[in-house]
Amino acid sequence: MSEFKLAAGSHVKYGCISTDLYPILRQGLAADMPRQGFDQPAEPAPERGIMVGELMAYFAACAAFCKATSTLHQNNEQVMGSFVNALQNQHGEKPQMPELENIAVTAGLPVILEIELAEDCVIEADSQFTDTSEAEKSWKLWRSGALLREGGIPASWIKKFYFPRLLDYRDATSSKNPRTLEQTTDCALMVGGLMQVWHKDTPADLLHAFRKQYGRINFSQHSNFDDTALERFFNLNSMLDPATRLLNQMTIWQDIDALAKKQQIPLM
Repeated sequence: MSEFKLAAGSHVKYGCISTDLYPILRQGLAADMPRQGFDQPAEPAPERGIMVGELMAYFAACAAFCKATSTLHQNNEQVMGSFVNALQNQHGEKPQMPELENIAVTAGLPVILEIELAEDCVIEADSQFTDTSEAEKSWKLWRSGALLREGGIPASWIKKFYFPRLLDYRDATSSKNPRTLEQTTDCALMVGGLMQVWHKDTPADLLHAFRKQYGRINFSQHSNFDDTALERFFNLNSMLDPATRLLNQMTIWQDIDALAKKQQIPLM
């Protein structure tokens, strides 16, 4: 079958977590990146190309987030157990736990990079959905594939990053708080990515339904991708304050878990 290319100017998405943002800004995306998933070892071997897509970027962000969150909690079981107990017993109040500072710096939240191709790029099929020789079908039907480019993707090609609504302790007092509901809606996008993989749902159908219900098909928050924007992002109180960053990690984790269970999708 003839080679399939995405034309210069095409937009693709890549899912990761917030702790990856500064390394990607400095170095771009390497030509061969580990594929994110739920059934992989802690250090997956690099695969051919860079997995990009639409809902599959949200799947990748979800997988990276869940794996990093599970590892963080396992490595800090006692402190995180005390933190969870404090959240339950002091509803709406921030726990005063100085020991959270060293832990929170490693807590990554899900993010999506929007990339504008500056040149024509070859796409290889996503083997989860179709034969590796059917790259055009993989992209047009499933909106997923491995981008092949010597040298990878330069940071200058990354135009925006999207992230979920971030909460503070006042927001967490009610599940009906508009900001809390917005974060839950953001989590629904990641579960849409899970549905694409587990149920082989087509992204066009899922995204059409999501847009019809919520009026968007991205995380609710976004920013440019540059030094100034990243500094501003990491200086948001929800990212800068250790207890608040971990609160958001917990609320996002709980929403993903609850929504995935409704679809009978196992997370780990």
